[in-house]
Amino acid sequence: CPRVAIITGPVDTRHYVRSGDDESGRIVLGWIGSATTLPYLEQIATALGEVAVHHRQICLRIVGATGPHIAGLSVESAPWALETELDELRRFHIGLMPLPDDPWTRGKGGYKLLQYMSMGLPVVSSPVGINRRIVRHGENGFLAANAAEWQHYLGELIENPHLRREMGARGRQTVEREYSLETSCTHLLQIMRETAGLA
Repeated sequence: CPRVAIITGPVDTRHYVRSGDDESGRIVLGWIGSATTLPYLEQIATALGEVAVHHRQICLRIVGATGPHIAGLSVESAPWALETELDELRRFHIGLMPLPDDPWTRGKGGYKLLQYMSMGLPVVSSPVGINRRIVRHGENGFLAANAAEWQHYLGELIENPHLRREMGARGRQTVEREYSLETSCTHLLQIMRETAGLA
């Protein structure tokens, strides 16, 4: 049986670095995507609206698409650009990655999660595909399988800044240890050496 090695698309943790927080008192729920993936976010629109009923200090910031109208929730939209991506990520307090469970999404690489976590953000994600491996539920983020769980876990993070900081720090450590560009390069080099019989 041939040996199979998997290297998830890495993040350059020297580039993705957080530099302070928004001091305005609002909590920004952040999502990066595109017009083609916006339906993934729309699937939790009702849950987000319910969260907004109990937490008036939140807003939803969407980067890369024009967001849906959600009653009672302030929704901001911004275009994605490489030059402004880091500034946009620094606006976020909580990273969102909702996904439907289908063959296409099970093959995704979880890059959005790795970006959020590299920036020291706590995350809430659907338990689909590689997300279940990247997110260690209750440790470096939460996995939410339905609307009630999205509401519950977002509420916990919104209400508890200490939890946000702790989960964000553990998420950053996860990326540095397992998904950073440096770690992946070392792993790839080792695989190449073993394949060439040099290890």
